[in-house]
Amino acid sequence: MRIMMMSVSPSTSTERVGGVSLYVTSLSQELFERGHRIAILTNPTSCPPMPLPGVDATFLLKPLLAPVVNKLLQIDPTVYIATRRFLKVWRPDILHLHHFIPISVAPIMAAAHVRVPVVVTLHSYWPVCLRHQLCQNEDLSCQQRYSRNVCSPCLARGLRERIGLQVPAPLISMVLLGVWPARQRLLQNVGRFIAPSPAVAQSLRESGYPTERIVIVPHGLPPGDDLVRPRKPRLRPRGGHLLYAGRLVSHKGVQYLLKALHQVRQVHPELVLTLAGDGPFRPQLERLAASLGLSEVARFIGVQSRSRLFELYAEADLIVVPSLSESFCYVALEGAVAGVPIVATNVGGIPDVLGDAALLVPPMDPAALARGILTLLSDYTTATANAKRIRERAVARFGFKTMVDRTESLYSELLDA
Repeated sequence: MRIMMMSVSPSTSTERVGGVSLYVTSLSQELFERGHRIAILTNPTSCPPMPLPGVDATFLLKPLLAPVVNKLLQIDPTVYIATRRFLKVWRPDILHLHHFIPISVAPIMAAAHVRVPVVVTLHSYWPVCLRHQLCQNEDLSCQQRYSRNVCSPCLARGLRERIGLQVPAPLISMVLLGVWPARQRLLQNVGRFIAPSPAVAQSLRESGYPTERIVIVPHGLPPGDDLVRPRKPRLRPRGGHLLYAGRLVSHKGVQYLLKALHQVRQVHPELVLTLAGDGPFRPQLERLAASLGLSEVARFIGVQSRSRLFELYAEADLIVVPSLSESFCYVALEGAVAGVPIVATNVGGIPDVLGDAALLVPPMDPAALARGILTLLSDYTTATANAKRIRERAVARFGFKTMVDRTESLYSELLDA
């Protein structure tokens, strides 16, 4: 088959940290090794400096509109024209879309006009949430389903924060009244929606998307990730080492982790936290850490390679995932496979990744997060025993080959149809 992958965040290798990059790169390489031909469609700001291994061609898009504006208006004319031209030039059998909403849904329209089947993997809560993420209103409320009352203030906040544009929420509601029905009709051209977790699939169903087109295919760790190995449990006699890995953005909930750390250090004064990752929220988080007296114990080390990230897993006594929303969560899966005790929030796909043996707490609740951390540190023997159970379940449930097999089967079903 000839498969065109479209994503705003591909990578040159699986060394790059990032769930979408890891998924697109590893899936493309495995499909190439199985005899398929692969092309990448992306935008210049995130294009790899050199072609991915096994990729026939890389096509570049130049959106006319800003990403947050595209999430509101949905159709970028330059993206539509370019995508239609690229589809005619390379002639794929399947167009597989990943994390593309910042450059609009125009590729779906272009594929429909040239009769190319479309598969969409949902790496976030799009198309339920117009901004890709949940809990982004001023009061952090969200119903985890499409609602104009939720999405309008959410988008208004995004426009103000991203490009400094002050747009009243009622005006955005008027735009959504016209955009939503049109987008719903356009999305009828998607052959399959791949949801990585039951939570995302349920959100789609509740928002009116056809059940027969929604398929749950959990992500899997690529074969090269065998560097993630079980570790020998140990807790330093005094204190301990917590690890957060991921982007530094508001919906990852790191602000609540810092507040929880302030409470936990009343019991474990020598506890330290390493934060591996970067993002636009980092300055605010560093100021928060300073205000809480955590500047010396909350270490911001920036983005790390995957090989270094695996070393950090081995060094940590506890991994904390404080997210407000997650469609899947690679960090939870990697930490589980590494055998590290984990405390995480009970949101999105995290419960499905970690299972019943995990310690899960409510989101946006520093006190509950602190209690969870203290629970694991106070009985570390039980924590490591549960981590072993979680690891065994994760290894059995989230196989990479199984993920690729099911994705390949979906392609064949669409072509046969």
